[in-house]
Amino acid sequence: MRHPRRHWQSLGPFQRFSRRFNNLPSNYLLFGILGINGIIFAAWSYVQVFHNTAYRPPSVKWLTRWLQDNFINSYENLRNGRFWTLVTSTFSHAQPGHALFNGLTFWFLAPTALAVLGNAHFLVLYLGSGAFASLVSLVWNKERNYHSHGASGAIYALASFFAFAAPRAQFLLFFVVPMPAWACIGSIACFDVYNALTRRFSSLDSAGHVGGLTAGAIYWIMRTRFRLL
Repeated sequence: MRHPRRHWQSLGPFQRFSRRFNNLPSNYLLFGILGINGIIFAAWSYVQVFHNTAYRPPSVKWLTRWLQDNFINSYENLRNGRFWTLVTSTFSHAQPGHALFNGLTFWFLAPTALAVLGNAHFLVLYLGSGAFASLVSLVWNKERNYHSHGASGAIYALASFFAFAAPRAQFLLFFVVPMPAWACIGSIACFDVYNALTRRFSSLDSAGHVGGLTAGAIYWIMRTRFRLL
């Protein structure tokens, strides 16, 4: 019989952390991510109050610069060594509609993904896919002044992973139209590939969306085919 203490000591650092982290209630992670998004959205909303005013308090100028330096995915931030913005930009929303749509989608997808993956692997998928989507966005949109932010890439990765894991599960496209997961995600992928190639809707970061969908598929393949995650 193997001694449990020796077995625990034989695990690697990530495995030990993963076990401890997975013992936390998943709602901590769910509400924690939503809470961070809410705080950053509130910060953007505050600075936008002064956007068209003649006078901006020093605190607003500092906060605006801090948000731009730490929660925007851009070439400028990468050139200045702020590589964390590939991840932190996925917690950043400045527009109410963008924040609400991503928040609702996350709310519907995250609990199932957490139940399947556990806290640690869910976080690997979510943050890793967010960073991958941010990088794809910058590579595809080659303009030097291009910038993006938002959780769409990470959330699309959750949807993509779920569609591969349960392709016949019912999704609601735009929260209204019922269809199988594979058809819903396939339709979204076709639209975003087309939009990224034509840039008909330039306000959408379709390249980042495609990056997120791709990251979710890669994660599923690595987990199921190669047992790496």
